[in-house]
Amino acid sequence: MNLKCKRTDLIEAVNIVEKAVPVKTTLPIMEGIFLEAKEDGFKLVGNNMDLGLECFIPAEVKEKGMVVVKANLFTVAVKKLPDFEEDVYLEVDDKDIIKISCGNAKFDFSTASAEDFPLLPFVEDTTSFTIKEGMLRNMVRQTVYAISTKEDKPVLTGVYFDVAKDTIHVVGCDGYRVAIRKEAIDAEKEIKFILPGKNAKELLSVIGDSEDSVTISLSRNHVKIQLKNCTFVSRIIDGEYLNYQSVADHKNNLVIEVETKKILNSIDRAAMIVNESVKSYVLLNIEDDSVFINCESVMGKVNDKFSVNMIGEAMQIAFNPKYLIDAFKNVDDEMVKFSFSTPVTPTVIRPVEGDAFTYIVLPVRIK
Repeated sequence: MNLKCKRTDLIEAVNIVEKAVPVKTTLPIMEGIFLEAKEDGFKLVGNNMDLGLECFIPAEVKEKGMVVVKANLFTVAVKKLPDFEEDVYLEVDDKDIIKISCGNAKFDFSTASAEDFPLLPFVEDTTSFTIKEGMLRNMVRQTVYAISTKEDKPVLTGVYFDVAKDTIHVVGCDGYRVAIRKEAIDAEKEIKFILPGKNAKELLSVIGDSEDSVTISLSRNHVKIQLKNCTFVSRIIDGEYLNYQSVADHKNNLVIEVETKKILNSIDRAAMIVNESVKSYVLLNIEDDSVFINCESVMGKVNDKFSVNMIGEAMQIAFNPKYLIDAFKNVDDEMVKFSFSTPVTPTVIRPVEGDAFTYIVLPVRIK
């Protein structure tokens, strides 16, 4: 192997593939990053068998080859290369030592054979759809926070993708709240899968906000997300997801419209005295086009008030403040609409205009 590439390209690729390198493993080869110099560029791969990431960057290749290098050494070395230099040279000698040089900085590391490294699972593009990169990022960002962290219901520990011919729904649910994002897309087939929550969060650190098209392909056990210069392959969670579309069906006895920032700041102030070790709640008294916020704990008491547009009967209802704060921090709309049925049935939160985002949260029962 003998090649030259841009330092910035190499750093960007390393920052991505290292996310798939396992911290602990019984297979030492997986603690490394797979490197391959090809005729048309330089490939880097990280794989922990649950998530695999592959990057391809431009390079001037003098000699093709492939090796595996310890990730903890290689990534640190690459990130410490002098930032005033543009080019990085990588060469593997006849003793299987990889030599990395950038300006006056030089590193020599031992390597392992690439033959035993588990490459990414092959996922055909026959069952696939395309979506804008920025749209995918927003849909995952606005739902992943609502997934469960408990392993007793594995399907709820992931983000659910439900694709029809003209619509995609992305859903997160932990049993107490449901976050649903909806967008229009073109898809030839119905596609459903559950992306593990940990991998969904890693996806957010890989994708950007561009208008570039991303291709998502599904096999029996894996999903592949093909970005411009990166391939993301994750296992999928097996199981039947809940009927999320029926959760929001109920009669509305009270509807309020409020500024997202206003209610977020108010509940955030009230939550500062919530004791995490005790089941605390924030109480909303809704009447006369106003919301009165009250929160009490052994630490103290907080009261607040703000104006809303209100249609319907007055109501007193309590929530876990974290569930509301999580939702409002991820809402991009300036105004939101609450639809209440009773103080003990799910509350539905949507934008004032449209239904691109739906958040359903169970209230706290109070005596």
